[in-house]
Amino acid sequence: MNSLFLLALNTTNATAEIGGPLQFRNELPSWVLALVVMPAIAALAFLAYRGLARPRPWRRTLALLRVALLTVALFLLLGPFLREHETRVEPTPLAILYDDSASLQRADGDGDRPRLDVLKEIAASRERAALEERYQLSSYRFSDRLSPTAADGSGIEGQGSVTALGDALLRYLSEHRGRRLPETVLVTDGRVTQGSSLNEVASRFAREGSRVHVIALGDPRPAPDLVLERVQVPDLILAGDSALFTLRLRGNIEQLPAPAVVSLHDESGAELARVRVSEWDPSGVQFGMAVVLERPGQYALHARVAPLDGELALDNNRVELPVEVKPAKIRVLYVDGEPRWEYRYLKNRLLRTETRYEREIELSCWLASAARDFVQESTPGIQALRRCPTEVETLLENFDLVILGDVDPSAISPDPLDGQRFLDAVATFVERGGGLLMLAGPRHSPDAYRGTRIEALLPVELGREQARGDAPYQALPPVANNPHPVTLLTADPEDNQAMWEAATPLWWFQPVERVRPGAQAWLVHSELGNANGPYVIAASTYAPEGWVGWIGTDETWRWRFPGGESQLSRFWRSALRHLATTRLRGAQGRVRLDLDRTQVELGEFLTVEARMRDDAYQPLQREEGVPVFLEGQDEPLVLAAVPDQIGTFRGRFRASTLGPGMVYLTASDTPEGEALASARFNVSLPSREMRETSQDEAALAALTASTGGTLVQAADASKLFAQLDGSERLTRLIASHDRPLDGRLPLLLFLVLAAAEWLLRKRQNLS
Repeated sequence: MNSLFLLALNTTNATAEIGGPLQFRNELPSWVLALVVMPAIAALAFLAYRGLARPRPWRRTLALLRVALLTVALFLLLGPFLREHETRVEPTPLAILYDDSASLQRADGDGDRPRLDVLKEIAASRERAALEERYQLSSYRFSDRLSPTAADGSGIEGQGSVTALGDALLRYLSEHRGRRLPETVLVTDGRVTQGSSLNEVASRFAREGSRVHVIALGDPRPAPDLVLERVQVPDLILAGDSALFTLRLRGNIEQLPAPAVVSLHDESGAELARVRVSEWDPSGVQFGMAVVLERPGQYALHARVAPLDGELALDNNRVELPVEVKPAKIRVLYVDGEPRWEYRYLKNRLLRTETRYEREIELSCWLASAARDFVQESTPGIQALRRCPTEVETLLENFDLVILGDVDPSAISPDPLDGQRFLDAVATFVERGGGLLMLAGPRHSPDAYRGTRIEALLPVELGREQARGDAPYQALPPVANNPHPVTLLTADPEDNQAMWEAATPLWWFQPVERVRPGAQAWLVHSELGNANGPYVIAASTYAPEGWVGWIGTDETWRWRFPGGESQLSRFWRSALRHLATTRLRGAQGRVRLDLDRTQVELGEFLTVEARMRDDAYQPLQREEGVPVFLEGQDEPLVLAAVPDQIGTFRGRFRASTLGPGMVYLTASDTPEGEALASARFNVSLPSREMRETSQDEAALAALTASTGGTLVQAADASKLFAQLDGSERLTRLIASHDRPLDGRLPLLLFLVLAAAEWLLRKRQNLS
């Protein structure tokens, strides 16, 4: 019955009206029509003429007319109509998926362009653009997830920390479930570092009848690869000091064919230092390099390792090592009780400290036991103290670091209240960015400071054990291959450990319970300890704004190292510089800029925090926030005020450029203004992405073979684009329209059938 009313309209245009199948508004299930309604109609018709005394042909003819009449009536009662479909013949869909992982930053040979540049050239080519005329083109980028991007590659940055190629393809299938996807193009090196395997993905695409074509990036040949990495790098040193760089060399080879040569160079390429790495561990060998930098200013140093024979990826053979050399003096206040050996030794050493350019440390001493007419000692040119400072403003204005020796606070002045004032002033000084170093002694330190604000700032928990001096011991770095920078006397960690082991033994020390959470031990006892580990001899911690150090012996004057006084001078210079860091970074501690870390992988976020104080060292209120600038960029990053922390501003930014970087804050809130504070960081390629960076040709070949696609290298991308000619077309339903069936024909048929039955009945004399 449907075939009687099927309409078909064929046109050559993109859009056509085609008569669809006959529909019924009051449609009954087919089984009801076949098993109930039609048998009932037939039964009624034949029963109506069964008992008539007429020839059988007449009865059958009348019954059939009745069946046809009732069928037409039923047809009209069911409400017939025609459904017309509007369709369009369109190009088939084609998706291009661009790899956006950090392995695109890799260049595959000396002088070769990074893979990212190759990908962008392919995406911007005329051949790729021509696909937009032949297909419904969509484009995506992927690393850890799939997201839309511009087809010309302008949105590809190559910063993803992983490559989830399989997951990206499965997500693409999921988002287009139910659609015909005949062609998909991948532009990738094929290395999957996370998620579904390509074998699983290939079977899914094969079942869907979707061909996957691949433009392969990178070199498929496995090649030896050495990777040079930063471990510990100072971003700030003082003029005349040694810059000690701790680096790591790793690679994908089991043994070095010959010792690897690592060299340190300045901006002009001049070699400053050289190290030969002979012992080898593929996971990494740590070593150090050192250079003395006398001239103040910014240094753009770099280290590089000589490539192996056949090594193609050379961009990771070099690391940038920017460092700032400051001529700034460290202004030190040293308060002690008696002129003991430790006081005399340290005072004389600090008074002698100077560089080729200017004196590095300005020292002011206060010896509490001295007679009133005694002229307190100080650096030449610095006025001697007439009283011990007890006001925080005086400390903030004139000093960067306070050293507390074996002194009773109540004895620093004839006024008994000055002792408490002094302790409160020192505590507030530290809370506002000043440095503090406490030296233990047999008389008053640390016992005279128990229960004070100073004790709460110390990096150690004091405990109740008595001082001991009955046996010699060595003060050693707690982790030999990763010593604290203060205790790094030479660039090589093994040589450094040997120096500390060969130093003159000490005897006296003040035991402590442990280092506080967040503190770091500099040196520990070589022989004795408690339930928490070896006794801590020296340590430091970061107080609310400044650094606080502890040295639990008064016998540093005993130290003698192989190599002479230079090693000991380096220790004290490093210790004072470390504890005065906040003040040295800018504006004498009124402005401070910190990062949550200094080593970050490409694409990760860094949190930057500014702490600002006014000229009176009170927290600065700026509801509009504080602008800071990234080196090389003019647009500011505005740090928002942190609720309930007046004077603290915080924000974050994405590490988008490989190599060293700097964020800084200026007095004029413009990028050209005088920098008040700065913080340096280094951006490296993600370690997971860099473990294996050669093209995975085997996996890509298996993917294309399983799906019926084509694999080409990047140089032949235009051939693949030409092969995709868009000859397959897609007929898509645009809209459907319902049109009532013209009822005149069924009504005419009904009347004809009724009239025919009536005439036959009259002829047979049936009423």
